[in-house]
Parts: sequence; C-alpha cells; structure tokens
Amino acid sequence: MIRKTMRIGEIRTSIKLEPEFWDYLRDVAQSRRLRLSHMVNDVARAAPDRTNLASTLRTFCLLHARLQMKAQADELDKLQLGGSTQDLSRAIEACPLPCLVLGDDRSIRRANRAFSQWLNLDVHGVLGQRLDNIMILRAPGMRELWSKLFSGQARKGSFNATYVSPGIVRTAQAVAVGLSPDPSGAHKASLILFETLSMRA
Repeated sequence: MIRKTMRIGEIRTSIKLEPEFWDYLRDVAQSRRLRLSHMVNDVARAAPDRTNLASTLRTFCLLHARLQMKAQADELDKLQLGGSTQDLSRAIEACPLPCLVLGDDRSIRRANRAFSQWLNLDVHGVLGQRLDNIMILRAPGMRELWSKLFSGQARKGSFNATYVSPGIVRTAQAVAVGLSPDPSGAHKASLILFETLSMRA
C-alpha cells in the first residue's frame, strides 16, 4: 500500500491505495492533462455521499477501465473487413508487412509488430497520433485521396510514405483500404499496408 497526502477541498487528508490503483489514476490524469491531486478532487466531488475516499477511487478505476474496454470493443466491432472483428485483428497482427488501422481523422488506432520493428518505434507510443505527423506522405491529390476514402467514394488508394530517423531514411509504397462502410457508404477507418520497403543511410 502507498500512502499519499493531498488537499481534498479544504481538508488535507491521507489516502492509502495499492500501487496499481495509483498508477492507473496517474495515467488517467495524464490523459486528461490534469495533476493527480486535481483529478482525485474531481472524483471526490463527483461522489459527495461517499465517506471512504480510497474505496471511491478504487471504484472509479474499475468503472473507468470497464468503460474503456467497452469503448475499445465497440470500436473494433466497427472495423470489419470480409469477416469477424477477430479475423481482422488476427490478420493485422499476422501480416508480415507493416500494417496500421487509421481512424477517419487519420489517427493510428492499431499497429502491428511488423510496423513497430520496421520503424523501431514503440507501438503504444504512436497510438492516437496522426500518421502524417509521424511520416511524410506523398501522392497526387493527397487530400482528395483521404476525403474520397473516408466518404466512401473510393475503396482504396495508394501513396508514398517516408520515415526519417537519425542516420536512416525508410520509404515504402502504401495502400489504403476503406473499412466498415456505414449505411451511408462512408468509411469509419482505413487499413494501411506498407509494401516495397526500402532503407538508406
């Protein structure tokens, strides 16, 4: 158990929790760009009838984790390509080529091990980032390519991708395939496959 002392409202109090709960609370606070003490105060204010703050914080962690898991499961349910969600997930991870799933804002929702090894990046570090903030993407009418892909006007497109790191430049031809059309024909996500990989110093 780890004891932390912080001000809750106008009262300075001591809270004792298992390290795993403190770690989880810290991660949630960072994701919201808050200080840990600020977030603990938010949780305390949201449950004014609770007298045991440690119990309230544990309950918050469990509920938050459950909602996160449900949101991720719902998101994966939308990303189907000629099969079940499990088929898509297994296909992405088993693919020997670097492979990503992008949301319609071009943020990385999923990346396979081959992508991580190709760019020598931590997969978890790139999740949520826009692909065009990580790599240089080039194609005639690049903006129109994304617009057509996510509006459902095109099923696939291609572009060149370049990743520059100290001493090494990695390039590839990439293919983008629209995923999970909704009733309007728009795509919620896109599968990106990187092929014809090359590397130079």
